[in-house]
Amino acid sequence: MANSVYTFIMSMILYSTPLLFAALGVLIMEVTGTVNMAAEGIMAVGCYVAVVASAHFGNVWMGALCAMLAAAVIGLLFGFLVIDLQINQTVLGIAFNLIGAGLTTTLNRAFKTDAITVRDSFAKGPFGLPIPVYIGFILVAVMWVFLYKTHTGVRYRSVGENPTVVESMGISVRRLRYTACLWGAVFVGFGGAFLSTGLLSKFTENMTSGRGFFALAAVTFGNYTPLGMLAGVFVFGAGETLSFRLQAGGGAFPYEAALMLPYALVIVFLCIFSRNVRDPKALGVPYKKSR
Repeated sequence: MANSVYTFIMSMILYSTPLLFAALGVLIMEVTGTVNMAAEGIMAVGCYVAVVASAHFGNVWMGALCAMLAAAVIGLLFGFLVIDLQINQTVLGIAFNLIGAGLTTTLNRAFKTDAITVRDSFAKGPFGLPIPVYIGFILVAVMWVFLYKTHTGVRYRSVGENPTVVESMGISVRRLRYTACLWGAVFVGFGGAFLSTGLLSKFTENMTSGRGFFALAAVTFGNYTPLGMLAGVFVFGAGETLSFRLQAGGGAFPYEAALMLPYALVIVFLCIFSRNVRDPKALGVPYKKSR
């Protein structure tokens, strides 16, 4: 019994890791007032680029680096469109998701990327988990310290609440939001890279399976705090782990119900625990610099 519980917890942590990085990316953007509906598309691009680059260089870390660079470009483009051109953030995010899914699917079918198997793997740390798992947990602590114990972190949170006040202090709202878009996309891109090269060792179409949206849900569930977000990530990880076990076990439990379990679990937890969540006041609101 104890061994089964231990195995379940380790699996839950492992399967939660791609979503954890994506949620960190969503969090850093949304606390500054930018709605990151594009996480699903950015994550898909990270999955694809990581596999291609890992196979080319023979190193998963190089693959992850290339995925983060590709995601950074997307993040800067997203930032330009929502910050400078002030396009509706929700609509643009959905468009980026469609482009990410369509682009990776087209490239996969054109170049048969799904036939590539990544032979290199991430080194293992204590308890047999890959190194990125530990990096993810460290980043949660770093994010908490950054947001609540540093002047720059306070500015990030302030620009999501009242950008006019931030600007009145001589601080560039545009610069803060641009850097948030950049780093947010980088985190999401690494989440995609770990999903394709750390968990599966290959690319498959639509492999993100809604994880970008679950990252949004985890951030909302956690009331826009790093520790609360981590709890939301574990909810999905527990549901996914249980889903895999039910599918592997066979028996009378319907296969379709097992597939639906992680999604249903997230919806239930959101309904129960997210009633009193308070969004950043300037979330999704375009900001024009006063003259």
